Amino acid sequence: MSWFSAEAERAKSEYVRILRRNIDNMANIVNANAKIHVLADETLGGIKREYVDVDRKAEVGEKIVIVNADVQCEDPYSNGYLFEVESLLSCSRGIQTSCHRDIFDFEYHVLEPTDIVHIDGERYEMIDRKAELGEKVMYVDESGESYGIVTEVLAVGAGVVDVAEYEEPSGAVIVGFSHDRYRVLVPVEAAEDEPKPADPIDVIASLAQEVAFLKRTVDRHRDEIDTLYKDKRTLGEELARLAAEVGKETESSAKVMAEAFVALRRAGL
Repeated sequence: MSWFSAEAERAKSEYVRILRRNIDNMANIVNANAKIHVLADETLGGIKREYVDVDRKAEVGEKIVIVNADVQCEDPYSNGYLFEVESLLSCSRGIQTSCHRDIFDFEYHVLEPTDIVHIDGERYEMIDRKAELGEKVMYVDESGESYGIVTEVLAVGAGVVDVAEYEEPSGAVIVGFSHDRYRVLVPVEAAEDEPKPADPIDVIASLAQEVAFLKRTVDRHRDEIDTLYKDKRTLGEELARLAAEVGKETESSAKVMAEAFVALRRAGL
């Protein structure tokens, strides 16, 4: 039944949405408990960005921090040293840095970038949403990289924003860009007021309540259909009975009229 399929599909999509939100929330909790490192990010034009260290195997191109130094034959290094991964060692036992040091996997944590950047001594969160008049924004290309130039929104259109004019390192003069080519820079204190994922426990409780509501809705619809079917069958039986009675009465009336007609003929009338 179409209504049942629609309800099931809606429940499935809502479950996936809440599950993803729950996973993001858990990731935020993990990040909040991790150590923060502030480093210049070349992909953002050298703007300082906050990184969190995560205990997992690194991939080529990622940054790592030494947390359990075990120097073998390489140039000396110690805990707190930062390196970039040049390649992976054979047998999946470690990595080689861009300065040709061999580092075992147990020696480092991976530095994962967050959306928090430091600009003019202030902390901002880069948020992917439509900007509002007067907000600070920073252009990003399709890969998320930027020259790191911050500008202000002067007007908001249907598909673009007009910004305070600036010149890129290439010499191009920029006066605006489309909505999918910038990040809004919100002061961290204000960003805390932005919509955030709910607490996992609340999410699970809310999901359970919604599933129960959907189940009650489906059960109610099923009962209503059963009732309609029974009413339809009862109505059909009643119509059949009435038709039969009408047929009998019609047949009886025809018989009476025929007998009366015969009686009249016999009487010579």
